[in-house]
Amino acid sequence: MKHIPIFSLLFVLLFLPAAFADEEAEESLRKDKERHARGLARENLAGRQVLVRIYNDWQTDPRAYKLIGVSLSDLSVNFDVVRKAFPGISDSAAIVISGRQQKDEAVAAVIGNSVYAERYKKGKRFSIRPSHSGTKSSTEWIVTDALGFPFPKATVEIFIRGLQEEDPYIYLQTATTDEQGQLDIPDPTGSLRFLSFTISKPNYGISLIDRHIHEHRELIVPFVSRTTEAYERSIHGIIMDPEGNPVGGAVIQCYNIRTLGEGLINGIHGTAYKSLTDEEGAFSLYLPNENRRDERGYLIPPKSKYHVRIEAPKELGLLPYVKPIENGREALIFLESGGRFRTLIFEDANGPITNPKKLQYINLTIKKSDGDRVPLIYNDFKDGGIFPPGEYHAVLYGMENCEFKPLTVNEQSPDELIFRLSENILYYGQIVHGLTGEPMPRVFVIGYNSKAKGNLSMITDRQWQALHALPADPCLTNPAAKPVCEIYGVKKIVRTDEQGFFQMSFRPGEIYGFIAFEENYLGLLHRRHALIPDENRQAEIPVMKLYPAATVLIEACTEVRRVSICPRWIIDENDNSVWVREFLLTDDRKESLFTYDAWIEQNKVQSFHVPAGLNLCVKLETPYDRQFCPIEIPRLIHLTQGQVLDLGRHEFKPALDVYVQVTNSKSQAIEGVPVRMLRDGKAWSVPHNTDESGMARFNVIPYSKDEFGVIYRKEDGEFLKETIPFQIGGDEDSGRQFTLQLSDEILELLFKSDGL
Repeated sequence: MKHIPIFSLLFVLLFLPAAFADEEAEESLRKDKERHARGLARENLAGRQVLVRIYNDWQTDPRAYKLIGVSLSDLSVNFDVVRKAFPGISDSAAIVISGRQQKDEAVAAVIGNSVYAERYKKGKRFSIRPSHSGTKSSTEWIVTDALGFPFPKATVEIFIRGLQEEDPYIYLQTATTDEQGQLDIPDPTGSLRFLSFTISKPNYGISLIDRHIHEHRELIVPFVSRTTEAYERSIHGIIMDPEGNPVGGAVIQCYNIRTLGEGLINGIHGTAYKSLTDEEGAFSLYLPNENRRDERGYLIPPKSKYHVRIEAPKELGLLPYVKPIENGREALIFLESGGRFRTLIFEDANGPITNPKKLQYINLTIKKSDGDRVPLIYNDFKDGGIFPPGEYHAVLYGMENCEFKPLTVNEQSPDELIFRLSENILYYGQIVHGLTGEPMPRVFVIGYNSKAKGNLSMITDRQWQALHALPADPCLTNPAAKPVCEIYGVKKIVRTDEQGFFQMSFRPGEIYGFIAFEENYLGLLHRRHALIPDENRQAEIPVMKLYPAATVLIEACTEVRRVSICPRWIIDENDNSVWVREFLLTDDRKESLFTYDAWIEQNKVQSFHVPAGLNLCVKLETPYDRQFCPIEIPRLIHLTQGQVLDLGRHEFKPALDVYVQVTNSKSQAIEGVPVRMLRDGKAWSVPHNTDESGMARFNVIPYSKDEFGVIYRKEDGEFLKETIPFQIGGDEDSGRQFTLQLSDEILELLFKSDGL
């Protein structure tokens, strides 16, 4: 037992109550001041007039509003009083009070720079809080360009809306950033508190940004100065309609970028960045480059492809453009005409779907006769639109996750297209014992569509006892099924019959696959995608084998806040049981997979299953955090079925930084080349694109050897590969540099005009 020094204990006993008393006194004083401030404001503002904006037709014109004056009563604005002052108010109107717009100086002083915004509702009221009573009246934000430099003297139009799709979207005010790119943003109060900004500046462009008031108070515009080298790494160009007329007001939305070799660049904070075309149809966009893993240089590499979605103003009837745009050259993009105006109806088992929250999860893809695909989202078709002939494929994502029957749409098709859910497919299969081949009765099979948290080894003995008491076709709401439903997004659970057979019925796309499992056995997953139903809409699942399992416990430690840890087992297929080859063939890593590879948590004792009856080693990998070396347990284990082994506490060690400089045949450094590292002599890593000095950085495990290389796939399917070997020692090799000199042939192929 750890002893506490007596003087420390006395300090706690003597001063802790006093500290709490001080906090309570301060809180009481703050509340007294707030009540006093409200009392003074109530007295001074009684009967004074406050100016109220009424956005009566925001659906048609979000900028238009009617300004009326109403009297304050007890520091509040009653919506029924507003209606008396403006009898023509719509039931869907939005009501806004802006402090900066008030004419009465006393009212303006109390409201400050706050903004009160609500949808109109009978009997509702605004309660005005004095700005000096502890409520912050405005917030200072900073606007930067995509490189992080201040964006001064930019025009900022501020809009405000609610969180729901059907909520009002209305114009609030226009402001200008100062010399340091700073901007005072009013503090919204009310249900409409989601801010949108249209930020524009000559020679840069127009950007659209959405932010919740509680998010990080920085606005990053996806632009860079045209005088910088970064501008050459942006995408820029002109967007036109089919007749060659410029399309103004088109939205260019970029989700991510793929570099040469398919390296991934995501937007900062997972955000999609948007810019707008001007009246001449011109646009530019540079995605902020968050490079947390040092997989490229400071600038976006050359020959990178921005994956964009371009939407013209809906009234033009033009189809969205959803294709990658390569940087480094001006783009000329023609948007296609949709054809005829059509409305779309989606039906489920209860009839037409009318709930917008559900409709938002529907994606529609039109496959045109020329092979092009046009992906559409809810906003594209919710009010109808001009859509072309083709094969229409609609999918409902989310928890329901199912497909609608495809429609062939031509000139003779009706203007109203009705999508109905596809008929169920009956899936059936058999579970057998992996060692004996005997059928396994009463084992569990689930159809699932998502993975949550944990793994099957975490189900307790008591929970297994409850599971074994379940009937052949249990209800998911049965408490005994809860442990499984906490691990997977389960759509249905069944138990096999006496011969190990099972069947269950799902709509196409409703599930991802099937998992067979039982206590002290390795779970086995079979993916649905390759299962083709016959003419009777029945599909057979290949025989699923369950092998005995044991459980290991381990604690993987690191001080890093969050690390993705994946457990692996390593099996010697030669020095092992005679059935090891059959066991390894069961998991082809394509359609049939063991379920052992669930992520585990750090700094916490975790369990997972391993095969019983085989000689194996355990390894923990961090595939998304290569700055750490894998944890390889230096111990060969052979466990019996149901045995539990504690492997103890292990700490992730840092990998070594190693650099590869890529040069051409003249020994000149080349930027943007996708360099990969061979891991364990088996798999090539994701590409690391060389920076401005031709350098790529890798995390390498100490005392390892393998290869660095560049791979190019030719049009005939053959691979051109140029590599160099490496061998790394211990810490003394940290920072070591290798040189990979590439041939003119592979460089020409990499950087040819049509990209990789």
